[in-house]
Amino acid sequence: MSRTVSVLLIGITAWLLAAGYPVAAEAATEAELQSAVFRAKPAVVMISVKIGATATVRCGSGASATVRPGAIGELGSGSIIHPDGWIVTNGHVIQPYQEGADSSFAAELAENAVATACTAELDGLPGPARAQRIRALAATPENRRGLAVERTLEVHLSNGKAYPAEVKFYSPPAYVVVGATTDASGNQKKEHGRDVAILKIEDKELPVVRMARHSTDLHLGQALFVIGFPGVVVSHELLSRTTQYEPSITVGRVSGFKRDIGGQRVIQTDAAIIQGNSGGPVFDDRGQVIGAATFTSLQGEQVVQGFNFLIPVETIQEAAAKAGVAPRGDSTFMRLWNHGVDLYIRDLHYRAYTNMSAANKIHPGFPDVERVREDCDIKHKEQGYLHREEVQWGVMGFAFVGMVAGVWFGGRRVMSSARRSLRRMIREELEGRGGRPGA
Repeated sequence: MSRTVSVLLIGITAWLLAAGYPVAAEAATEAELQSAVFRAKPAVVMISVKIGATATVRCGSGASATVRPGAIGELGSGSIIHPDGWIVTNGHVIQPYQEGADSSFAAELAENAVATACTAELDGLPGPARAQRIRALAATPENRRGLAVERTLEVHLSNGKAYPAEVKFYSPPAYVVVGATTDASGNQKKEHGRDVAILKIEDKELPVVRMARHSTDLHLGQALFVIGFPGVVVSHELLSRTTQYEPSITVGRVSGFKRDIGGQRVIQTDAAIIQGNSGGPVFDDRGQVIGAATFTSLQGEQVVQGFNFLIPVETIQEAAAKAGVAPRGDSTFMRLWNHGVDLYIRDLHYRAYTNMSAANKIHPGFPDVERVREDCDIKHKEQGYLHREEVQWGVMGFAFVGMVAGVWFGGRRVMSSARRSLRRMIREELEGRGGRPGA
């Protein structure tokens, strides 16, 4: 091996090592998981549905009274699949909003309105008779017409910002029959809901999740993690409301491949999923969405953990296509955030801080962005100027100079050698001609 080639190889190796790329080693699994979680969290959102009403109630033969029973809410999770504000969640999360006056929430509000307006008639009744009378009054045609339902659907980012949302596609839960098909033999097959919805909010350059191309290559025992807003955490009396909109993570594995009552593929997992997690994204260890939480297992009224189910990413992609949107993940915020995470994992704190600050200017207040940004600032100051990052850049500069020098001096040697060879060939040719007979 020539000296020139040796110099070039040494320079290239030094450049790769200085840049943080191992020449013959794989990244640590823990670092990859940390990176995947960091990348995903800003794009996970909380979805809230509130159903309120103004009710004009007639109690028996008395005069009518107008009351406003307290609003009833539904909480779920979702993820941003396009930087222009396209979001995926479960159909059952927004079902009360979608059904409006026909929802079970509306029926409950009607009964609450009767209980509020008809106290004089109801107070003397025993418990079962009182409940029966409330249901009877709420179901009268006059009182049903007097119920004006008010619906709100909001998306909350983890930076605390809230947006009104519009439903662009809706498929109800799997237990709802949405149609039927008939085969060539005349047999009917019921079509069930897919439990998926696509929402739209108005904003740009939002954080987005990375979607897997398919879920068919998942295998039993494969690690995955769920990100969402479990209700027990959101409403926890000992937690500050400032952390209400920061998502939580549960970790588990693929534990089975099943089909729901409509014959659609679902993925079973032992990861903890409870009310509030519904619609939240589920990621593989590379940080790609492979599905969304859909339903849990119940024994009576109690959730049985370890037996939960996900709709696969293919269902999400089909719903997005029907809504007229193609998932993508190339917002400016995400490019800055992802690069900042890469730098942070590699302990390049100053450069990570710069990227985090730029991302924070686009959409301020994301907890992870602020937390990592602060950590980078502290570590950079603690380590002083000549810490790993500056040393790396110094080594990279030295390696680059070495490569240039190697090419320069090697090239000069090659050119000098070529000139000497050419002169020798010319001299030998001339001497040969001078020695021929008759010359």
